[in-house]
Amino acid sequence: MFRIPELTINWHILEACNYDCYFCYAKYGQKSVFSRHYVEILREFGALNNRRIDFQNGSAIAESVRINFAGGEPFLEKDLGQAIALSYDLGLRPSFISNGSLLTDDFIMKFGPMISVAGFSVDSFDDEQNRRIGRRDNRGAQVSYERMAAIFGLFRQVSPNTLLKVNTVVCHENVNDNLTSSLGELRPDRWKALRVIPIHGATGRGITDEEFSSFLDRHRDMPGKIVPEDNIDMHRSYIMLDPDGRFYQREGSDYLRSAPILDVGVATALQSIEFDAETYFSRY
Repeated sequence: MFRIPELTINWHILEACNYDCYFCYAKYGQKSVFSRHYVEILREFGALNNRRIDFQNGSAIAESVRINFAGGEPFLEKDLGQAIALSYDLGLRPSFISNGSLLTDDFIMKFGPMISVAGFSVDSFDDEQNRRIGRRDNRGAQVSYERMAAIFGLFRQVSPNTLLKVNTVVCHENVNDNLTSSLGELRPDRWKALRVIPIHGATGRGITDEEFSSFLDRHRDMPGKIVPEDNIDMHRSYIMLDPDGRFYQREGSDYLRSAPILDVGVATALQSIEFDAETYFSRY
């Protein structure tokens, strides 16, 4: 049995996004019911702290639980702030992963000290590359380097204990880039380089082993913790929850899903999924 200092639950609270990245894997065909059920589901998660958790293929004890609010774009959800506050009150460790475009200074000032990890999806700071990826809204607006630097600076001012993370999907558009300078100036605590998954809009548009390896070599002098993730590293090593409150895992181009937490409880729902605790632990 693994003892895990912190178990992360990635809750994709909605599919909707103001961006249109072609490689996005968050395609559930479901409308979000988050605002109706988040209180009950978060209370279920609050009972997992320092408890034995049984999975389909083994067990683990999580000393703490982090709820990572994701999407789509989680800042489209009007109740996100209230959910972060409730998670914090329940002894959970709330975090988010966002494209940053809808995050306001007021939100950081109010909720920043409650947030354990603030994660941002950054594939490029080149306008044309972001346009080709789809990393812009329907008016063509993108998050500039200057705005991202301001966000990082404000978090460090009001919430110095919040870890700042950047996720980069390594894809055709940026595989030959060198982000060392711009990310080096941002100084994220963690930088995750994820190899594009060739499903949905990225079908037939994967990158080669050599391209991915070269990208990582080019960034070997990056400051902070670098976490490379090939497609195989993601297999069964994430615990993901869909907008309906069901755990899910990718199976080819489709998904396997548990029963809804609201019907069977979180402990029973977790028993129906596989989880590779060893691979998960290696990322941290």
